[in-house]
Amino acid sequence: MISIIIPTFNEMKSGFLAPIFDRLGRLRHAEVFAVDGGSTDGTTEFIAGHGVSILSLPGSSRAARLNLGMDQSQGDVLLLHHPRTVIEVNAIEELLTLVGADQVAWGGYTHQFDHVHPLLRFTSWYSNHVRCDRSGILYLDHCIFLSRAVKLSGIKIPDVDIFEDTELSKLLLRLGKPVRLPAVALTSAIRFRRNGLWRQAFLNQLLKIAYHLRLPHDVLNHFYEKGLSLNKK
Repeated sequence: MISIIIPTFNEMKSGFLAPIFDRLGRLRHAEVFAVDGGSTDGTTEFIAGHGVSILSLPGSSRAARLNLGMDQSQGDVLLLHHPRTVIEVNAIEELLTLVGADQVAWGGYTHQFDHVHPLLRFTSWYSNHVRCDRSGILYLDHCIFLSRAVKLSGIKIPDVDIFEDTELSKLLLRLGKPVRLPAVALTSAIRFRRNGLWRQAFLNQLLKIAYHLRLPHDVLNHFYEKGLSLNKK
């Protein structure tokens, strides 16, 4: 069985909930948890309408939501599913044939944005071939998977407001390099569309520099979420 954990917070504006849960509803061997951070826009009502279990953790970071879902999971493989990313059903079910419960393995899917632009194509290429394949760092929009053996090793995502996926990848790298599957994780470019392509790209690079300089995570997240509040209030 696959355990799918989706950390949500006011997701209705993205338009991705319907295609995500339409696909998840077709899975044959899966348990699905939505862990919500206190949505007020109808997100939890929409998810409940699809018969999905909802765990509530108001005011939480995305890291805390993911940790709660991982704690509750019973699957042989865990899939940390980004709330604004679509993966096809066969690509999710394939995890059961690729990753054994007792095998120490982790990885993600091949990133692609839902908006066509040379800058976004380059961003996805870099994310796939440089950050993932060479450095072993995966962002959540790759939809990170890990085996039950990895979970049982005691992995916990550091409870930070931003770059929790980078922190998780650093911990997982101690167990081995990630596997990038060829199936596409199609991700919303909502930040780029709302803030402007080049402005968002520049902001992303500034935040990465600030992260490596170890500036406070809550301050970085404040700038990242300004005007959008996609991950946290």
